[in-house]
Amino acid sequence: MNYYYDILVNLNDYLYEFYEWEKSDNIIAIKKTPVIKVKSQTIIDFLTKNIILDEKVATELMGKTICKNNIEKIDAFLITDCKTALFVEFNQEGKIIYRSKLLIEDENNLNEVATSLKKTEIKYQTKEELKLTKETRQTLKEKREIKAELESLKYSKNKDKCDYLYYELFHKNSEDYDLALEEMQDGLDKLPASKIHHFAHLINLTKEESL
Repeated sequence: MNYYYDILVNLNDYLYEFYEWEKSDNIIAIKKTPVIKVKSQTIIDFLTKNIILDEKVATELMGKTICKNNIEKIDAFLITDCKTALFVEFNQEGKIIYRSKLLIEDENNLNEVATSLKKTEIKYQTKEELKLTKETRQTLKEKREIKAELESLKYSKNKDKCDYLYYELFHKNSEDYDLALEEMQDGLDKLPASKIHHFAHLINLTKEESL
């Protein structure tokens, strides 16, 4: 079995790119973990679908990953096709429960090392598709903030604030308060990231002015 050493991983319910990691995330320092060179389709499957490892594969990999504290061991391993690397953790049933990208330097180093490894066929079952989004973590966060603010406006009946946000978003006036809120909520998922960022910024400005 081949191993790789000294990497950082981010074990969250959602798979974040390395540049979206935050200090509050579950970032773990890994001292030693198995690494398997696989075909590109395996990488695609692990990134896009729920995966259940073959029982024999899971048994062989169980407890082989050591965290930096030298005490904790987890059921996890690395896969790479020499272009994309992925760290995965699985449960006792062999189901992949967490996925993590690597920091760019770690990924480049691993992929270089993996060129000399023999490609291995991993046995696994593919299940339902994972819920994926092309939006960045920041955009999703701003959307949640906007939705929360629009929901609060339903109850506060702050017409001035509603009119201001509506005009800034659509560059027109609205005479109907409830309809304006509905249009802003419905239009949120159709806005580009730049507009979402601008809208969230406007909401933050209105909050600061009310202090």
